[in-house]
Amino acid sequence: MRFWFILAALLVTGSAVAQQPPGDALAGREAAMRHCGGCHAVAEGQPRSATDAAPPFIVLARNPTVTERSLPVFLKTPHARMPSVVLTPREIGDIASYVLSLRANN
Repeated sequence: MRFWFILAALLVTGSAVAQQPPGDALAGREAAMRHCGGCHAVAEGQPRSATDAAPPFIVLARNPTVTERSLPVFLKTPHARMPSVVLTPREIGDIASYVLSLRANN
């Protein structure tokens, strides 16, 4: 009986932790402006990106495939259409948190 109680508590705690943003959204906004703002519309209220190939962050935030798991993986992976940007693990978590916060605000 005690085993099931502990397992249930871990599952509830784990799911609550999994829903928390992975970093600091405010720091993520600043990092995104610095690293991504040359191409992407990063801030709320910026309707257009500098290039059509770079969707605004609000569009990314609304994409159901952009999750707290998929976004950090994407940010760690080089992409042919994106310039080579090396982000620290903290910046990755912060930018992911910022993008996910845009979803929550809209």
